[in-house]
Amino acid sequence: MKIRLTLLFIPFLFLQVSAQVHSLVKADLIPSDYWKSLPDHPRLFAKNAQLLAIAEQKDSISLKLKYILKQDAEGKLKAANIEYPSGISNMGTSRAVQERILSLALDYRLLGNKASLEKARKELIQLAELKNWGTGHFLDVGEAALAAGIGYDWLYKELTLNERKKVVEAIKNNAIIPALAAKEGVDSWVNGNFNWNPVCNGGVMVAALAIAEEEPELARKMTEQAIKNIPYAGVTYALDGAFPEGPSYWAYGTSFYVIAIEALRSVFNTSFALEQMPGFLKTADYNNQMVAPSGEDYNYSDYHTELQNEPIMLWFAKQLKRRDLISDEINDINRYYEFLLTGKNTKPGKKVELGRLSPLEILWWDPSLLQRVANKAAPLHWSPKGHLSMGVMRSSWQDPKATYVALKGGTPNNSHGHMDAGSFILEADGVRWALDLGTESYDKMRKAKLDLWNYTQNSSRWTTFRVGPEGHNIIRFNNEYQLIDGESQVVAIPDVKGTMGNRAELTSLYSNFAKRVNRTILLHPDRSVSIKDEWTTDKKPVEYTFQWLTKAKVTKTVYGLLLQQNGKQLQLKIDQALLKKIAITVQDVSVAQHIQDSDNPSLSRIVIKLKTWAKSNGQLLIKAYPGSAK
Repeated sequence: MKIRLTLLFIPFLFLQVSAQVHSLVKADLIPSDYWKSLPDHPRLFAKNAQLLAIAEQKDSISLKLKYILKQDAEGKLKAANIEYPSGISNMGTSRAVQERILSLALDYRLLGNKASLEKARKELIQLAELKNWGTGHFLDVGEAALAAGIGYDWLYKELTLNERKKVVEAIKNNAIIPALAAKEGVDSWVNGNFNWNPVCNGGVMVAALAIAEEEPELARKMTEQAIKNIPYAGVTYALDGAFPEGPSYWAYGTSFYVIAIEALRSVFNTSFALEQMPGFLKTADYNNQMVAPSGEDYNYSDYHTELQNEPIMLWFAKQLKRRDLISDEINDINRYYEFLLTGKNTKPGKKVELGRLSPLEILWWDPSLLQRVANKAAPLHWSPKGHLSMGVMRSSWQDPKATYVALKGGTPNNSHGHMDAGSFILEADGVRWALDLGTESYDKMRKAKLDLWNYTQNSSRWTTFRVGPEGHNIIRFNNEYQLIDGESQVVAIPDVKGTMGNRAELTSLYSNFAKRVNRTILLHPDRSVSIKDEWTTDKKPVEYTFQWLTKAKVTKTVYGLLLQQNGKQLQLKIDQALLKKIAITVQDVSVAQHIQDSDNPSLSRIVIKLKTWAKSNGQLLIKAYPGSAK
């Protein structure tokens, strides 16, 4: 997997991380005394005293989480054996065994179910008997190592000496030694600024801390490697917590980042300041802001549609003592609990599924949050700065029919990046009128023999509809690609009389065609939205293109376009003088055109073209009026 290591976006942060890493290399990172006074097993994430306290918690959320854990473990007791092809774990099997061990082992420790103990033991020993945990795709190792480390630590006193030895040898040979052999570098997970870093370093570190008495030198080296390198992943949260890889990979990488923090705290009573990386503790706000009024995420980059709950939101809420961060997660817990009891949900919304890390949620839940008054109101206008700048605007947090518009900056040249700088999504009246399509199937792209993880200018990656320029709501010139070395900065426009806005500076992405390119989006008090593109051409004339993807029925009108979906409508109005100069087409893009592409049922693409002379200014202004706008 070829990934660009981008740390130069904010020079002072690059210097900060470099200085931190340099200081760690010069001296032993963890004082030797720490290793001489390790807590007894079980020590990772929750010692017995904490579990005894949790067992006594009677608040409504604690009771529901314990019931959910009990039901989940009972389901796993009936699950068929995991099949490991050729004695090697892969992503699917590593995650499956991790999910089982966490749920079953915690069910035994917290609720005393001995059947869960025996099933967890069986799963752990089967994992330990494998010859390889998937070193060819090291994420598989990070996932398996977390499972083995927790299983060994939580079940330590119930394992025989021979079972302990078997697990220790497996962790050593299948996880720690291969992890320490991995090299740092631009393409490496070891010090990369993407999700692999905390998953691999954090997962293997948990396993190393579990067997620190049996393999002290290897445990020390692995733990110090993790503490040294996880900050490289942490720098991507700067300055305000927005995450370039999108909400899916935010959930993945950030969960393991939190796991690394909590593993260190539970063993050494310190996190070595991993959570103090600029922007990290702000990133819970990013997660909330990415959820639109419909309950669906802004699904940019390689976004995978998921229905799981988000346990780390309870961790952030506890860490920051902020009740306002837990509302979505509490809603998911309540919906899942209701479904377990009745087989249905009385209110419309997503069917919540448990994530494999959900058992950890009861360990991170702070019942005192229920007594707290929400001390911070989430802003209607959020414009994070940093590695990824964005603009997110909404007319209300409480109204599911509110207008929501989000404008993305950044660069295509990033892990899981798409050619989508300057793209936007728009919701109003409960309908997503302007879409992002999220990820394409990696298997389809591999089958087409694309260079899947190559982010260079002419990479075959960009020929995929959902990934390249064809499948995004962006500006284009002469139907060419955006420049992958360009980067868009999105800045907030000061609110004026209730109108909020953001401007994306896009010039560097189109510098081969234009001397200036900006996109400005405003959300007005009447819930209407203005989208204005402005550009100045260089020495040659160009053809400007505006793209808008939608599943609505699109009809041309005297004022522009009418979008209709689910009994709702959105008017797109364009100045009459400009209407005479532009060409508008509505293209059916619902059927895949290439073998790497999936069908996109009911999808249309609005395309507006305007020819612009050399060394001249161009502008397109579209005003979007929801049917309920006042």
